[in-house]
Amino acid sequence: MTTRKITRGISREFSENFKKCELYELCQKHRDEIFIGVRNNYLNLYYNCDSIAKVEYKKGEITCLINKYYLYGKHYKGRDKRMIIAPSEICNNYKVIKVNSNKKATNEKKSQSKLVLLNNNNNNSNWHCFDIEWVKAFENQQQKNDAKFYGRFDIMAISKKKPHKVALIELKYGSGAVGGKSGIFKHIDDFKKYQDKSYYDKQEVKEIIEFQQMLGVNIPDELKKLQLKDIEGYKFYVITLNNNSEKENGSTPKQTMSGYLFNDKRWNCKRLSTKTVQTNFGDVTVKSNSLHVNFLFSTQTLTSLTINDIVEHGDYERE
Repeated sequence: MTTRKITRGISREFSENFKKCELYELCQKHRDEIFIGVRNNYLNLYYNCDSIAKVEYKKGEITCLINKYYLYGKHYKGRDKRMIIAPSEICNNYKVIKVNSNKKATNEKKSQSKLVLLNNNNNNSNWHCFDIEWVKAFENQQQKNDAKFYGRFDIMAISKKKPHKVALIELKYGSGAVGGKSGIFKHIDDFKKYQDKSYYDKQEVKEIIEFQQMLGVNIPDELKKLQLKDIEGYKFYVITLNNNSEKENGSTPKQTMSGYLFNDKRWNCKRLSTKTVQTNFGDVTVKSNSLHVNFLFSTQTLTSLTINDIVEHGDYERE
């Protein structure tokens, strides 16, 4: 691996014991549903891109921290919100956990999960999604406080072909999530902070993929002996699914997004926002701009989703 201090990863002893417990079999059996997120000395098990369990290795045992909602379908407050259970309890209650997650998860989160898993289970995809719900890993709390960056990216992907490029992806579903506190303006702001603070870390990318391989995650052959020298830079993407108007003669998400992005009514925009991305960051669709973002749009919905190459599928309308 590496001799530097690892901020995102687990010990070999942890991984070996994980592969001996029931959770490993559950993850192998449900590759089309579960994503393993490598974190700082723990793992997150994601269903619907929703962390259904925090998996840790303490005193020679694999334990799981779970929100009680997933077991009982009821929301608890404070310290009663979570509980520690054995891996076998996750397996025994997996169907119940799925039902409760499905009740809570938005179409956007369900689509995010389906998009990632369709891509990763397609051997012919040009990309591999190696992380979801990515947050910058810091070595200590002071470093995190100094950074003042708490952005979270939906998907991190890497190209299978050398030289490998990394895609940082935000996913939007329909018009509802384009504006507001978690809308397109915040995503562009997070992209800019990531770029300005030089958060891109090729070593971290390499480590995540190596740890996933250690855990038995299905890693493409092209990435199994990943070398730092073969990893290049990164690109920002915003993928919008369900690019359909909600009512007759209404705006599509693309048209709505245009109003937040630009100072002019391009993309057939019907109304401009009082605060636009262009005013603060320039035209992010232009490659020569200091910040460049790729925008992909598809009319596919959660029920019709067949996109199995996350940024190169032919169904996308590109801007």
